[in-house]
Amino acid sequence: MKRAIVALMMAGLLAIALAGVASAKPIVIKLGHGSEAAMRIPGAGRTAGILAFANYVEAATNGEITFEIHPNSSLGGTRAMIEQCQTGVIQMAGVYTSIMVPFAPEVAITQIPYLFKSNQIAWKVMSGQVGDELAALVLKNTGLRVLLWPEGAGYRNLYTKGKMVKSPADLKGMKIRVPENPGLLAMFRGWGARTVTVTWKELYTALQTGMAKGCDTELYSMYYAKLYEVCPNITMSRHSYNLHPLLINEKFFQSLSKQHQKIILEASDLCRQVMNGYSYASEIAVVEVLKKKGAKFYYPTDAQLAQFKDLGQKPYMKITVRKIGDDGQKWVDKIFAAAKKAEQEMDQMVQDKMNMK
Repeated sequence: MKRAIVALMMAGLLAIALAGVASAKPIVIKLGHGSEAAMRIPGAGRTAGILAFANYVEAATNGEITFEIHPNSSLGGTRAMIEQCQTGVIQMAGVYTSIMVPFAPEVAITQIPYLFKSNQIAWKVMSGQVGDELAALVLKNTGLRVLLWPEGAGYRNLYTKGKMVKSPADLKGMKIRVPENPGLLAMFRGWGARTVTVTWKELYTALQTGMAKGCDTELYSMYYAKLYEVCPNITMSRHSYNLHPLLINEKFFQSLSKQHQKIILEASDLCRQVMNGYSYASEIAVVEVLKKKGAKFYYPTDAQLAQFKDLGQKPYMKITVRKIGDDGQKWVDKIFAAAKKAEQEMDQMVQDKMNMK
């Protein structure tokens, strides 16, 4: 009789425990970003990467973590999403380079004109030590962890209305909209342009009304915002590389179990690879689509690109070093050294494969 009572009690306790597990609510991660909701080609690498990230985490945690994704800047502009992530209103945010600079001026070194000779060099540098050190600074300044530094639609190019820009001389006195990065503002002034600062949402109207005669951004961003309707002239200057880092609130991250943290970091590596590849492929597709829509492309000669570099790189670095402070030049030297090392390693890899028998 006693054994039967004990058995019933144990069964009851087990049932209660199982019921508690069954009724445990999943952890919901609210994630905001400024790209479209669904994958497409041409499309945002960020959309593809975030969907891959969320899918991996949800599957690997057996639904213990789920995502509530808010695309299309539905939670506000990028700065607003960063601030919401800082306060814990949302747990994650997909942002971009220029808007990170006011929070951590060191991030500006990633957009030094003509720093990265290719997308692959940029990928290698940003997934290495420099990327880790910049992430540590962002964490210290903001309380937000940078999970990855993936490509943000590739290189920035120049878009104008009425006049095709072939060299810096064509920019003299032209009003160009430039984002918040002080280095980019200095670069365009070095090229002789008059800079205008308006928000991304206001840009189309600013170009339409003549408040600005041109702008710079990545090809896909230009296509997505339909800027080709008001700026059909495209100069493939490829002057600065763009990143779309993915941030997570550090307090929230530390509240997760070690296993969940591990899964988040694994998903981050997947997200980085998806975003880099998808972004690169999408840029190729955008060129073909824009040509069909009547956009005109100009590819500067090597001599013209040298002019853009000579007149734009020094002003960018000068203001960036000043904004960073005492360690400004060290950061500039550090990323140039990392880029050179990445080039050498890639050259060596190619040579090794060429010599294979």
